[in-house]
Amino acid sequence: MEQENLYKSSYILRVLSGDYNPFRPNIIVINNSFIEFKKRNWHLISVDTQTFHFQSVVGIDVDKHLIGASLKIATSGNERIYVNGFSKKSANMVKRICSEYISANSQRGTSESLAGAIAKAVGSSARTSNYRSVADELTKMKALLDSGVLTQEEFDIQKTKILNR
Repeated sequence: MEQENLYKSSYILRVLSGDYNPFRPNIIVINNSFIEFKKRNWHLISVDTQTFHFQSVVGIDVDKHLIGASLKIATSGNERIYVNGFSKKSANMVKRICSEYISANSQRGTSESLAGAIAKAVGSSARTSNYRSVADELTKMKALLDSGVLTQEEFDIQKTKILNR
């Protein structure tokens, strides 16, 4: 089950940035797959939501002000989202959590976790070096798949060959 972290902006800190409507808080929802920005629309009827998977999030910056902080979310599509009205502590917490998830969901992090899972499944024995080479080859194949050099079908064929040695 995925744990969700929810952060809500403060009305006082939003007022300082020019948002005077008390019924439209900025909400950030984070789980291990995505970050989601929610805000009630101007008519107060529905909620506008922007969701970004961590594989497409390049980074998160905290812009600290005299009072409070803003979050800047940068995506691989050169889109930037600015979210105002957070305390410095909350903004730093969002950045820390997101940085961990961005690292885990990056191409390198995915490859490393795949290699780690394979090594763990195989266990340690006298032939550990043989298993490491298998894990290394699978890691390289996964990197080629993630970069688009291999298709999923080609990856599956190569994976089967490597595992059946």
